[in-house]
Amino acid sequence: MERMRKPNIDAYLTVIITDKNGKVVYRRRYKSKSFVVGFLNALHTVFTSPPYAQQYIFGADIVVGSGTTKPSITDGSLTSQIGNGTGAGQLQYGTDSLTTPIINTNNNSASFTWSKSFTNGSGGNVTVAEVGAYISTFNAGNYQSYFILHDLLPSPITLSPNQVLTVVYTITITT
Repeated sequence: MERMRKPNIDAYLTVIITDKNGKVVYRRRYKSKSFVVGFLNALHTVFTSPPYAQQYIFGADIVVGSGTTKPSITDGSLTSQIGNGTGAGQLQYGTDSLTTPIINTNNNSASFTWSKSFTNGSGGNVTVAEVGAYISTFNAGNYQSYFILHDLLPSPITLSPNQVLTVVYTITITT
């Protein structure tokens, strides 16, 4: 008799640092433990919208911060988001990229990756300690943004000038 697995949704966080020549100088993967209530609120909004209402998720945004406060289920943002730019303490935000879900019928799982790069063009060091993600929805004529993930890195990462941090979330479901 085949053993039944418990259905699950998981997120994994990978952080990669490359130098100015594109050489990987740091790479770590962690299990994300921090879906926050915004994830359920976004699903609830879509599920409870009026029948035939125009509804969809139209935006995705990974963000980074310097805060060190432990994530809480009720978080609505990072503790201290790092600004987008080239000024002191800022990072240049790239574009979010999402892959098409990959389905594995051998182990009843499916996953997709969501990534974004952040370049340190500030001229000084910038330290990243937390990562988070937002999705935005359009539902029955209303736009809404939801903070859905908030992770504190096991140890802060300091980016030297011209280094690039790439953040990758892998969202996986199993049945």
